[in-house]
Amino acid sequence: MLLNHKFKIWKKRILRRTSPLFIRELLRFMRIYAFFFRSDDREKGLTSLHVQTRVGIKHLYNVYANPKRTIWTTMFVPSEILFAMGLYPFCLEIGAALFAGTGQSSNGLLEAESFGVPTDICSFHRSAIGHALRNKFPKNILQVATTTLCDNNTKTIKICETVTGKDTIILDVPYEADDYSVKYLAQQLEDLTKQLEAVTGRKMKQEAFEKAIEYANQTREKMIEVNELRKNLNSPLQGSNALGFMFPGYLLIGSELSLKFFSSLAAELREKIAENTGKKESSPKDLIRILWLELKPYFKVDFLTKLEREQGVRIVFEETNYVYWDKLDPKNPYESLAKKLITNHYNGPLERRIEVTRKLAKEYKVDGVVVFSTWGCRRNNAAVPTLKRELNKAGYPLLSLDGDCVDDHNYMPGQFATRIEGFLEMLHGRKTTRISQNETSPVGIV
Repeated sequence: MLLNHKFKIWKKRILRRTSPLFIRELLRFMRIYAFFFRSDDREKGLTSLHVQTRVGIKHLYNVYANPKRTIWTTMFVPSEILFAMGLYPFCLEIGAALFAGTGQSSNGLLEAESFGVPTDICSFHRSAIGHALRNKFPKNILQVATTTLCDNNTKTIKICETVTGKDTIILDVPYEADDYSVKYLAQQLEDLTKQLEAVTGRKMKQEAFEKAIEYANQTREKMIEVNELRKNLNSPLQGSNALGFMFPGYLLIGSELSLKFFSSLAAELREKIAENTGKKESSPKDLIRILWLELKPYFKVDFLTKLEREQGVRIVFEETNYVYWDKLDPKNPYESLAKKLITNHYNGPLERRIEVTRKLAKEYKVDGVVVFSTWGCRRNNAAVPTLKRELNKAGYPLLSLDGDCVDDHNYMPGQFATRIEGFLEMLHGRKTTRISQNETSPVGIV
């Protein structure tokens, strides 16, 4: 009995130590498989989504294969700086989402809880801490976090510091978007570069920095193009897929990988829309058009795809894909990146986010708005009543779906189905009335 217990402990330790190596080799295999067995069958969906998979696998392989060039980050740490220095960012929240997709969330959450991490905080952070403790994340040389979006960022990254034994750099992102704040943050970004140089032994080369900024600007243009193409009623891109663009749109921006994906997506959307021009409109009059706020569940659940394929709904846009920042200036990269961080609609006063949401609802001609309120996110959940009130004033009903992005134990399919059904019934009623009024009006306007 004692020997069996010791063997189990030994086995557990060995598995933990070799986890990053195993994941690296798995990613190596996935890279080869994705290259040789990629699907070109257009009946299976947008082929550009396969490009997204391939660039994602390539980046993750680089992360696990290069521990001395890997930087753990939280959301909105400017990847442009890291890519310019030949470094690889690994975002803890995105890592938690990726592991959720493989059914590993429960293991990470239980591990975090066993180490005393409170169960009432965001599951992205709890799960990330748990996976770090389980040695599932890649080895790294440094941690970098911002104060943007969530105050758990700094707490999580400091806990991870005790796991990795590596130093941590915190970027304090100001609340107000004024000249002083931009200069304050720009200086921090310059200091970040110097610290990265000291820790990694790699130097920031001006031409490499300008190249990363150029990649970011080109990617931004392609993202804007994609967003414009999605206003076309014949756009084939489903919101359930577009809600997965945080990886290429935020983590990979500043790299050729991000540009490759969004260029492929824009070209394919143009082609698909052109094919359908002159044909019967793919979006019927009674189709319910939804603007989606926040994220989605990243564990295996099909309610989003069923919503779009079976319930007469199209998620026409998501606030996470809104391009809020101006073109970056390669001659003043730190100030440009500082402005990008500060003017994020998730940062600063809630009025900024409300203005963006109303703008998107109008541009995409939506019938209603859905916000996915992940349990434990104080920032979003506190904002929902105000968002609902202001959107109702503008004529856009809002449904708040309470759930979780990572922890599948907080997903209640019955409750989801009931609330969605009631919301859609109300939207259908409003839309039917509006259509009938327009058709009976002598000038088509009421």
